[in-house]
Amino acid sequence: MFKIYNPDMLKVCFPFNYSYLYSKNLNNLNFYHFLKILSNKTWIAKSTPLPKGVIMLLMLFALASSQQLLAQTLPPGFTNTEVSGQWNEAVGLTFNKTGNQMFVWERTGRVYVVENNQRQVLLDIREEVAGYWDMGLLGFALHPNFDTNGYFYLLYNVDRHHLLHHGSSTYNPSTNEYYNASIGRLTRYTATKTSTGYTVNLASRKVLIGATKTTGIPTTHISHGVGSLVFGTDGTLLVSTGDGAGANPDAIDTGSASETYYQQALNDGIIREQENVGAFRSQILDSYNGKILRIDPETGNGIASNPFYETTNPGSIRSKVWALGLRNPFRMSLKPNSGSF
Repeated sequence: MFKIYNPDMLKVCFPFNYSYLYSKNLNNLNFYHFLKILSNKTWIAKSTPLPKGVIMLLMLFALASSQQLLAQTLPPGFTNTEVSGQWNEAVGLTFNKTGNQMFVWERTGRVYVVENNQRQVLLDIREEVAGYWDMGLLGFALHPNFDTNGYFYLLYNVDRHHLLHHGSSTYNPSTNEYYNASIGRLTRYTATKTSTGYTVNLASRKVLIGATKTTGIPTTHISHGVGSLVFGTDGTLLVSTGDGAGANPDAIDTGSASETYYQQALNDGIIREQENVGAFRSQILDSYNGKILRIDPETGNGIASNPFYETTNPGSIRSKVWALGLRNPFRMSLKPNSGSF
């Protein structure tokens, strides 16, 4: 559920599923499984068995801590109000300028707007989004002038079947091809305010990055894909991208890693031969991977003040690069009262 702590503090609460824990056989439970249950997230980690007594202590500590947190008294002047619930893998929220509308996006590809405790689906692109493991619709941003122009932006991993077959006779809207090479994509839609909420004309869709399989943000593994969208104080759009490489903590992917989909990506033109260097794609200026991009939200082109901007080719990848050499910057934010992040 989402709870608003007035006047200006927001907290997202994900209730702990105690019944799930109790249903487990503690003799077969290890620390990795315990952490997985606590976080509701599958980790790439080695399983480290622990004694049952230690596991019980950890469980009791988690239960006591969560109950104590829920029982805390709010400071004077604050109220606790539940504004909406029943989300399916919500990964972020933001507000319009006036603060009366809350926008929530789910990893699987749905975006909602909540106003006066009423929830409305703003957009549903689940058919296009690859919502598995660490992939999905992860980035969302409202244009600074959203209340007048209706622009909003989405950053997501594209399902491989949709990428290769959409618009052809071989396309099936109910088919997903997860765990395969694909791309990240940045799109913009336009919302129109009505008396009952918003309508979105699907024809307003504009792809700023990733219109084709060869022009997207390469994804060759189950993690380190796309990240966040943030508007700078100068009106430029900042986009974070992972290195798109293998995420094995015990062996850095330097290219042709067996756990990745590098060969498929090469065959499809998602990456070029010189990009088959795994995590080191983050160091290649002409690769989208492992970067913070700074672009014009109207055209998707780079900004003239970017460090590698090409006057004769503002749409090149290097023209969009603001920072490079990043592993998995899946979340970023601006420092308050500045343009830094």
